[in-house]
Amino acid sequence: MAHSGRSRKRGRIAVLALAGVLVVGACSSLAGDELAVVPGTPRPKTPPVEIVRKTPSPRSAPRPTEAARGSIETERPRPRVKTIKLQPRPVRGPFEMDLFKKGDFVHQATKDWCVAGSTQTMMNIIDRGKPNHSTDFQARLYRRGRELSPNKRKLGPIGIDLSGWAELLNTRGYGPYVVDGLGTRRGAIRKAAKALRRTNRPVGLVTWRGAHSWVMSGFTATADPAYTNDFQVKKVYIEDTWYPSVSTIWGASRPPDALVPVAALAEDYLPYRRPRARYPQRDGKFMLILPELPPNTVAR
Repeated sequence: MAHSGRSRKRGRIAVLALAGVLVVGACSSLAGDELAVVPGTPRPKTPPVEIVRKTPSPRSAPRPTEAARGSIETERPRPRVKTIKLQPRPVRGPFEMDLFKKGDFVHQATKDWCVAGSTQTMMNIIDRGKPNHSTDFQARLYRRGRELSPNKRKLGPIGIDLSGWAELLNTRGYGPYVVDGLGTRRGAIRKAAKALRRTNRPVGLVTWRGAHSWVMSGFTATADPAYTNDFQVKKVYIEDTWYPSVSTIWGASRPPDALVPVAALAEDYLPYRRPRARYPQRDGKFMLILPELPPNTVAR
């Protein structure tokens, strides 16, 4: 009988030991499993494992499950979407539009103020009031554009960075504008035409390998970009703030609201490349200062 009691006792000890191993193994598994972490993301702290020893009362209110919480969150009202009616209305067939109005053009007051002059011209195109030709205003635009430009060590002592150009329009209430670029000239002009059509605002073209700026106020195309994605841009309306000056490198500038074939843009609209510094996100691309629709807005 004593031998039998000792056997049962050893059996209970073995069962308890096995249970302890299983508990330790489970805790080790929870502590050791990690979520995939995106490089640069702080690693989440693993909460301590809590052992609940008390059985919940059947009368206790049940906690919502993860699925229930998800369904509650999805019931939150979505932001209201604003719809803009395009003018002219989307139509089938060849398409042409030009936002430029007589008097919108502004000549850059100095050789360094091309972005300020282009910004002033873009503002005039967007505004419906009397055009602003003030040189003092252009000087303020230039100074503010310099303040908004990052990486001044790369930029140098003169000029406005592309992001400074976009932010200059945004902070003056003419945005949203973003810096964008594509690998082909025709692709960039196609994207510019689509953005211009959807927003009814001009596009900035970064010309002369990043040394100069133009304004694109309109275009002609094989089809309406608001009607179909199957279109090609044939010509663009441009405003070159260097006009009527003549560049010793690039030659004479075209007059305001000149209609230029896309093929002829190869003379001036070239891949971005600055001699002072490298810009990995821009170099080799055809850069744009592109208008966008405001958040939660669609154009039809």
